[in-house]
Parts: sequence; C-alpha cells; structure tokens
Amino acid sequence: MQSARIMAEELDQNAITNMFREAAEAEARAAAALPHPVNFAKRASISAEQMQMLVSVNQVFSQSLSINLSARLGAPITLAMVVAERSLFHDFIDTIDFETCYIAQSRFRTPDAGSMLSMDLTLVEPLVHLALGGLTTIPKATQTRELTQIDTAIMEILMGIVCAEMNHMWAPFGLQASYDSRVMPVSARRFFPQSEYILTFTYEMHVGDRQGSLQISLATVIASALLREVDRRDHERIQPAATRRLLQERLGALGVRSTLRLPAFRVLASEILNLRAGTLLESDLPTTTPCLLGMSEGPTWEAQPMLSDQRIAAKLVRPHAPSLPQR
Repeated sequence: MQSARIMAEELDQNAITNMFREAAEAEARAAAALPHPVNFAKRASISAEQMQMLVSVNQVFSQSLSINLSARLGAPITLAMVVAERSLFHDFIDTIDFETCYIAQSRFRTPDAGSMLSMDLTLVEPLVHLALGGLTTIPKATQTRELTQIDTAIMEILMGIVCAEMNHMWAPFGLQASYDSRVMPVSARRFFPQSEYILTFTYEMHVGDRQGSLQISLATVIASALLREVDRRDHERIQPAATRRLLQERLGALGVRSTLRLPAFRVLASEILNLRAGTLLESDLPTTTPCLLGMSEGPTWEAQPMLSDQRIAAKLVRPHAPSLPQR
C-alpha cells in the first residue's frame, strides 16, 4: 500500500513537471512567432552611407586588380564586389568551406591586426595554368588535386599582388598591410576569435571561363578604423558644383504651401451667426492695409494682391513680424 502511494505521488509529480514543460515550450514558440524589432545601429550593421562609400572604393580596387592580373597573366580576368557585411566569425565559418579554398593572411601595421583572404580552389588551377605560360583556353579539370609546391609558390606571388592592390585601396584611409603566408584550413577556423565581428568583402572573380569567389575578411579593429574614416570622409565630402546646381534647380521646382490673408480684425459674434453666402463683413482696417503672405515655418511678408496671367498673385511690399497684430 505504501509503495503504491509513493508511485502515485511520483506519477503526479511527473505529470505536473510535464505540464510546466509543455507550457514553457508553448510560450517559447509563441514568443518566437511574434515579430521582434531590429536594431540597425548595432555594431554588426553597415549604414547606407558607409556602404555607398565602400562600394565606390571597391570599384576602383576591382578594376585595378582586374587590369593588373590580366596584364600579368595574358588573359581576361575580371573582379567585381558582390557584398560587404559585418558578421560574427562564428557565423562566417558556417558560410564557407575551408577545404575547398586557398586561404592566406596579410598583416596590418597600424593598428596591429590581420586579415584573411580566401579564394575558391576552382580559380587556383586556371591562375597557375596561366602563370606557367599556358594558353588562354584553360582545360577543364577532371578531378580536384592537391596543391603542389609550384602551385603554392605561384599563389604566394598572386596573393602578394592582391595585397598590394589592397594597399592602394586603403592607403587614403591610413591602412597598410603586407602579405604574410598561406593558412591551412585547420588553422583558418581559429584565425579570429569565434565571437569577433569581422568585415568581409566578397568578390565574384572570372578567370577565362572559370568563375569563383574571393573574400577578404578584416579584424574588428581594422573594420572599426575603416568605417570611422569612411564616416569622416562622407561628412567632409564636398559636392561638385554641377551637382549643387542640379539640386538647387530641383528644390526650386518644389511647391511650398502659402496663404495670402488680411491681418486679424474683430468680428461680432452676431455677424458670425448670420453668415451666409454673399455676406459682407466690415472691418476696422484701413483700405490701404496690405495683406500678409505667410509660408509654413517661413517668413511673413506684407503683400498687395495682384493679377498676373489671369492668376491671383502677391506683390511683396516689406517683411512683416512673425506674429499677427492684435486689434
């Protein structure tokens, strides 16, 4: 009897525990289904102005690197930035397969930090083929092969060219880096701390008829210094005279709400009650009193009603105090 009572108590306790667990899970599912506000000002975000400046700078970098590599290798090579984004290194790892990439590192002097460069292995073979004097018609690879010492030596040179072009791009922002060495895939996963925010530029690269991606990831300290300088330059940017004239013309074509009215005057309550269409209201204002032309949040002018091209116009007489006279 005693054991049966204890078993019943345990079953009741388990049932209660399950009920609380199910209620908590249901509450968690309901909370997950609700929309949550997004804070676009957090450190992981890039503003529209920052992105515009980064795209502009990277266009020069992409064109310069494309021309340089095409001239050196004697084949058409094109590079174009696809996206720039800030993310946790932990999340970045989930988007890249290090086993299918050639990975290298460069080192910045000021501030002292590194950057990681990763290129699809599908691009390494045609680049090495062209560097060894091969024809621009790049043969298709039947299977993926291990990189040889010659492959690595050639890629060291090519990655050095990429870093040199990076220096031309970042020089106006006070950032300089030098090529360091290749990074093995097993070490690449520990290149940055898992919780560090990195700024990654992803480029689409074409080598002949081959296509792949090149990614450049900057450490937090480098990314922060770069974005601060981008903000400063964006605030100090001076618009060309032609742009200013165009903006002035477009602003001049905008309509501004305005009113043309008499100064305030007294009206008897009985006259207001008896208002009808065609009723005349008498005021104590002299017949020479000008009207007031006012604009929203703008100046007020004394004005004379006029006709111009069959339209009611206002001839400005003199500026008027913002507040209407009381009578």
